[in-house]
Amino acid sequence: MKIKIFLLIICLVFSSIAHAEFYVSAGAGKTFNTGTAWQNGVKSDIDNSNMYSLAVGYDLPFIDIIRVEGEYLHNRAKIEHGGKATYDGIMANGYLDIPFPVPLFTPYVGVGLGPGRYEGKYVLGYQGMLGIDAEVFVIPLVASLEYRYMQTNRHGERNDEKYKFYAHTIMMKLRYEF
Repeated sequence: MKIKIFLLIICLVFSSIAHAEFYVSAGAGKTFNTGTAWQNGVKSDIDNSNMYSLAVGYDLPFIDIIRVEGEYLHNRAKIEHGGKATYDGIMANGYLDIPFPVPLFTPYVGVGLGPGRYEGKYVLGYQGMLGIDAEVFVIPLVASLEYRYMQTNRHGERNDEKYKFYAHTIMMKLRYEF
C-alpha cells in the first residue's frame, strides 16, 4: 500500500512538472533614474538610460496564476558631471497574473529581489513590477508592457565617489513559452 501511494505521488509530481510552461524572455526599456552621485563632494544627477533584461522561468503547474523566474538586468547611465554608473543584477522574481475578462490580455503584479554589482560594490536590489501581457495567436509568444520601480539597499562606491540607484523603468518584453 505504501509503495502504491509513493508511486502515485511520484506520478503526480512528474505530470505536474510536464505541464508547466517553461519560458525565456527578453526585455528592453527606458529608465528614468532618480538616483544621485557624489563626486568630490559635488552632487550630480544620474541621467536617464536604457535597461536590458534576460530571464528564464516557468508558470507553476499547480497554481496557474503564479510565475517565477530568474532574471539578469543591465543598466548603464551617464552621470551629469561626467562618468557612468553601471548596475548588473541577478533577480529572483515572482509574478501574480490577475484574471481579466478579455482572454488575450492578462494584467500582472510582481516583486523581485537579488544581488547586484553597482559601481564596485555588491548590493541587494529589489523591485516591484506592474504590467499587462498580450498573447500572440499562432505561436506561444507573449508581449508585455511593464512598469517597474527598482532600488538598491545601499550606495555603490568607486574611488572617492558614491552612487545611489533607484529608478522607474518602462519596459517592453517578449516571452516565448515552451
